[in-house]
Amino acid sequence: MHYYELTVKTSVEAIDAVTNLLYHHGATGVMILNPEDADFNNKEEGKWDYYDPQNLTLDFEGALLTGYFEDQDMSALKAEFLESLIALKAFEIEIGMGEVDYKEIFPSEWENEWKKYFKPFRLGNRIVVKPTWEQFDVQPEDLIIEIDPGNSFGSGTHETTSMCIEMLEKYMKPTDTVIDVGCGSGILSIAAGLLGAKGIVAVDIDALAVETSKENIKLNGLEAVTDVRQGDLLSVISEQADVVVANIIADIIVMLADDIDKVLKPNGLFISSGIINTKAEWVLESLKARDFEIIEYVIKGEWAAVVSKKKSGENA
Repeated sequence: MHYYELTVKTSVEAIDAVTNLLYHHGATGVMILNPEDADFNNKEEGKWDYYDPQNLTLDFEGALLTGYFEDQDMSALKAEFLESLIALKAFEIEIGMGEVDYKEIFPSEWENEWKKYFKPFRLGNRIVVKPTWEQFDVQPEDLIIEIDPGNSFGSGTHETTSMCIEMLEKYMKPTDTVIDVGCGSGILSIAAGLLGAKGIVAVDIDALAVETSKENIKLNGLEAVTDVRQGDLLSVISEQADVVVANIIADIIVMLADDIDKVLKPNGLFISSGIINTKAEWVLESLKARDFEIIEYVIKGEWAAVVSKKKSGENA
């Protein structure tokens, strides 16, 4: 078996979109090096990250993403990936340098790559994400997400994920039901489950994301309360939930705003992130125009999160 890594020099704005593209093209894992990530400068005791500080000096402005692949025609994959990367411009996503390259790596490097970079780290106040092989000094209030980054991890320490979990901690009640739109590796669904959600529907358009979410949800013992579905956004959801969380991109959030109240219970909350700061005002105005009340607006680094609620009397 042959192992490869495909590197992408891109913008900070495009991190989530490029991560999704790497998984869509068959990556078994993705490593993100983003020197602008606010968490790199967080000296809070007990705050961990999976990044190696020695590897944070890049020779360009932006972020470096590395996808890991097995037994692929990498020349063809590079060409296909470049097409997909350029296509992001149609969604007004700035891709930065947009340079793509690949190399073969030895099996020993492959087997140990994830363990070099992944350490336990905190998301929000109580959630700790812990690779399966790591030990961690658990505090009484900690809620542990067990996960194997080698299977699929996405950008768990990304500001957008951190803000979503902080908002779930703050606003979700233990008896709530939750819909996770664009669930990716399932981290938000798992966090909701650990926080006590009595029912979760997780949906993603990508088949690999659905498979990975199912694996991670099972690993954390939450299969009984979580239903993972493959589909185009809300098209496979007929239920209504107390909380809908969507960590996607600003353009999709604006599109979701037209229909999100159909899957929200009266007085339900819509937690949205993946919003680059330059598009935050557009998202806020779009939500207000659709009769959503802005409950909280948070900025972290280059990203924003919004908690909103349909105004009283408008949600059936």
